[in-house]
Amino acid sequence: MLLDPLVIVRAVHFAACTVAMGTLVVALLVRAAGRGGPTGGAGFNGHCRGLALASLAVAVVSGAAWLALVASNILDVPTAEVFDDGGLATVALDTRFGRIACLRLALFLAAGALLLWRGPGWPALGATAALVASIALTGHAGAGTGATGLFHLASDVVHLVAAGVWLGALPALARLLWRSRTEPAQADLAAAVTRRFGTFALIAVAALLASGIVNTAILVGWPAEALTTTYGRALAVKIGLFAAMLGLAAVNRFRLTPALPRPGALAALAGTTLAEAALGLGILLLVGLLGTQPPAAHVHTSSAAINREAAYVHIHTSQAMADLIIDPGRAGTTRATIQLWHEDYRLFAADRVVLTLEPAAKGVAALTLDAVSTAEGTWVIDTLRIQSGGAWTARIAIEQSGKAFTLEGSVVLAQCSNDCW
Repeated sequence: MLLDPLVIVRAVHFAACTVAMGTLVVALLVRAAGRGGPTGGAGFNGHCRGLALASLAVAVVSGAAWLALVASNILDVPTAEVFDDGGLATVALDTRFGRIACLRLALFLAAGALLLWRGPGWPALGATAALVASIALTGHAGAGTGATGLFHLASDVVHLVAAGVWLGALPALARLLWRSRTEPAQADLAAAVTRRFGTFALIAVAALLASGIVNTAILVGWPAEALTTTYGRALAVKIGLFAAMLGLAAVNRFRLTPALPRPGALAALAGTTLAEAALGLGILLLVGLLGTQPPAAHVHTSSAAINREAAYVHIHTSQAMADLIIDPGRAGTTRATIQLWHEDYRLFAADRVVLTLEPAAKGVAALTLDAVSTAEGTWVIDTLRIQSGGAWTARIAIEQSGKAFTLEGSVVLAQCSNDCW
C-alpha cells in the first residue's frame, strides 16, 4: 500500500513543499543571527535559495504527477492516456481538486519568482507558507462543511504550517551544522541559529500537538476507534514516529545545544538533526497514505454495490450527505442510484428526490429527473440517457416535511462506445 504511486507522489510533494518553506525559515534565522553578530551568513543564504528553488521544482513535478494520477482514477483510464481528448484539462478545470491544483500552481510561480527576484526573504517565506497551507484544501479537512468543517480546515492549516517550520527546516539546519564543524565563523553562526530555532521549534511542536489532537478527534473518533481502520493504524505509526522525533529534539535542545559551538557538539547535533529529518520523511510517507484512506469517522457502506465501471461521488454537507452512483459511468443509457445520509450516517428519509445533471460541455442539454424510492431506502433512476461524456455537475434536490435544499457535486463520465445505447 505504501508503494502505491499516488501515496509516493503525495509524500514527495509534501516533503518538497515543506522543505521549501523550512529552508526559508532557516535563511531568515541566519540573517537575523548575522546582524551585529557572527559572520558567514551571506554565502549560506545563497545555498538556502538554491535548496528552496530545487524543492519548488520537485514540488511542481510531483504536483503535476499527482494531478495526472487523480485524473487517471476519475476518468478510469491508464495514466498515459489522461492527456488524450482533453481529459486532463477537463479534470483540471471542472473538478474541485483540479481547480485547487491550478490555484496552487499560481502559488508555486509566485514563490519561485519571489526567490529569484528578492531572494530568501519574508515575501518568499509567505508564499511558501501559503503553498504548504493550501495542501489542507486537498485532503479530508478540505471536504468538511459547516462550523466543524471550518474548524477542522483551520486546524489542518496550523498543523501543516507548523510542520513546515519544524520538519521542513531540518535539512537546511543540518547542512549549516555540518559545514560549521571546521569553520570558526560558521560555528558561531550555527550556534546562534540553533538557539533561535529551538524557540520556534517549541512553538511549532505545541501547535502540532494541539492541531493533531483536533484532527484525530474529528477524523478517527477518539479513542475507541483509533485502531479499527487502515487510517487509524497508519495514524498510530505516525504518532509513534512523531514521539521519536520529540525524543531526539529533546536531546538536541537540552544536551547538545548548550554545548555549542564545540566541534564535537556541532557534529553530534548535525547527526541527530539528520536522524530527525529521516523520521520526518517516514511521517510524510504516512501522510501520503492517510490522504488516500477514508478515516474512521467517514467510513460507511452504501446499500448499492459500487463496481469498477461506475461513476461515484460522495457529497457531504451539514444538512445531509449523499452517495450518487451512475452505473455504468459513461454516456449512453445508464442507471443512477442515490443514497441519502445524516451526518452520523443514519439513513435520511426524504419525501422527494430530483437529480439534475448539468454538463460542462456547451451544446449538451442538462437532465432533470425524479428519482424513485426503493424498499432499501435508496432512490433510483432506472433509465438515464446521457448524451456525452466529460465533467458534469450533479445537483440533488431534496424535499422533506415541506423543506427543500440541494446538494451539489462533480462527476466525470466516460465517452460512449458504439453499443452504449
